[in-house]
Amino acid sequence: MENKPLTKAQQKVLNLVKAYIEENNIPPTLAELADQLKVNLNAVRSHLLTLDRKRAIKYIPNISRGIELINPRPKGIPIYGYVPAGTPFMSQENIVDTFEIKKYISASEEVFGLYVRGDSMKDANLETDDLLFVDPKVEARNGRMVVAMVEGEPTVKWYERDGNNIRLVPANSKYKPIEVNRHDDRFRIVGVVVGMIRSIDKKRIDDAVKYKKAS
Repeated sequence: MENKPLTKAQQKVLNLVKAYIEENNIPPTLAELADQLKVNLNAVRSHLLTLDRKRAIKYIPNISRGIELINPRPKGIPIYGYVPAGTPFMSQENIVDTFEIKKYISASEEVFGLYVRGDSMKDANLETDDLLFVDPKVEARNGRMVVAMVEGEPTVKWYERDGNNIRLVPANSKYKPIEVNRHDDRFRIVGVVVGMIRSIDKKRIDDAVKYKKAS
C-alpha cells in the first residue's frame, strides 16, 4: 500500500471515474476512460493499477467496469442540526439529514448544510429553521456571510476584516458585532454561506415528497 500523493494525471483519472459514477451510477469501462483521456487502454490500465496501490480506488482487472471507489462520497451533503456550544462542529452525531445540492448550486465536495437558529440575521432575511449551505473551501472576504466558531459556539454573521482584526456583524440592531483577532485560537471561520433554502420552502419540499410517496 502506498501513501504518496496522486500526480496530476492520476487525479484527472480519478476525477473522471468519480464523475462517471455520479452521473451513471456505474463505473466506466477502460475503453470509455481511454476515449475521455485520449490515451490507449494500456495507459488507462496503468493509471488504475497505480490508483489501486495508492488506495484511491479498488481496481479488479479483467472484469468489465471493475472499478470501485474507496469511501465514496454519499449523494447527499450532510446537514447538521442545532449544534450545542462546546461540541465538535462537524461530528457524525450532529448530522440530522442529507440533501442533494449539486442540482441547485455549484460547490466543493466539502459543502454541508446547517439550520439557522435565532434572529441575529433577520434583517438579512434569515430565520430560524432556514437551511444554509456552507462551503469551507470558499475564501472569507469582506461582505460575505460566514459561519464561524467563537469560543466553541457556531454563529452566522457578516464578515469584515481590517488587518488582523475581524468583526462578525449581525443583521439585527438588537445584537452587537463580535470582534476578534484572527490569530485567536478561540476563533475560526468554518465556511462561507453559498446558498440557502427558506424554512417555508423546505416544508413545501417535504410535503411534496410525502405526497409523492403516498400517491
